[in-house]
Amino acid sequence: MNEFGEIIEIKDSRAVVKVKRSSACGNCGACSMGTHPDEMLLTVPNPLQGEVGDQVELELASGQVLKASAITYLIPLFALILGVTAGYVLGGKYDFNQEMGGALLGLLFTFLSFFGIRAMEPRFRQGQQFSPKMVQLIKKEMKGDQENGK
Repeated sequence: MNEFGEIIEIKDSRAVVKVKRSSACGNCGACSMGTHPDEMLLTVPNPLQGEVGDQVELELASGQVLKASAITYLIPLFALILGVTAGYVLGGKYDFNQEMGGALLGLLFTFLSFFGIRAMEPRFRQGQQFSPKMVQLIKKEMKGDQENGK
């Protein structure tokens, strides 16, 4: 998946890039929101030495997008199913309302799965496997051409 954006800030060896949110990108909150709902801010490594105002191309492998989606959506879904099942079974075993037990444990397990994912977020960020990579500077090359009179 490739996206194009503009560098709006440089922080050490990283660039903050403002990217227009595509229609394929949902509002899951995984990315920092920009000033408008159709924009997002991404902080990415800056190996191409881009500067503020440069247009860049970012790339994120499709496999990584699928892995991130699985973590974000499937883990809470499995937690919900496990909680509902556990509540239903425990309700029958300990003689209390099975539906209520399933609903409460389902919600509790789902809630706990979100906390677990959030707690793992620093490890995901550290590995940078789910971070886009800067693959091309676009505007910088055009600046050089303008300075040379082309």
